[in-house]
Amino acid sequence: MLTSFLMAIPLAVTWMLVIGDVSLDSLLVGWVIGVALAVLLRSESAVIHWRKFPGQVLALAIYTLTLFRDIWLSSVDVAKRVLNPALPMNPGILRVSTQDKTKSDVIAAFSAHGITITPGELVVDFDDSDGMYVHCLDIGASAQSAPGAQTRRLGYLRRILGQSAPETESGA
Repeated sequence: MLTSFLMAIPLAVTWMLVIGDVSLDSLLVGWVIGVALAVLLRSESAVIHWRKFPGQVLALAIYTLTLFRDIWLSSVDVAKRVLNPALPMNPGILRVSTQDKTKSDVIAAFSAHGITITPGELVVDFDDSDGMYVHCLDIGASAQSAPGAQTRRLGYLRRILGQSAPETESGA
């Protein structure tokens, strides 16, 4: 039950930001809703390991900042392409490996989400062999950056969820 109470805190903060009312009342309403959701959607894998918790919070903060940076840079790039038709567009579909040895649907879903909310790229399909297909506005640029970005993204997601990274990704 303590895990549900703790998991409700970020939901309460999100609730305050979404409704635009930063107050103690709003925080408490959000926290109650968060506790209810955490209890109703309880997952056996959602266990807090107190020794890993500071690292998980740090990984979440870094992942969030990295995601915001990627969204900003991609938004500027897409805006430039829209406003200047002379800029090259080379659309295509790229296969990106999920590299997830744990076969975690949660990690694959969050990874796809991180790609999809970045302007100019959209996950369109998954295959049976740990890959996802991403539609890109510029396949050349995406093909160069996608493997490294995916490795970093998966490393952060594994740390956030308290999983250890595979030995092949020690640099993630």
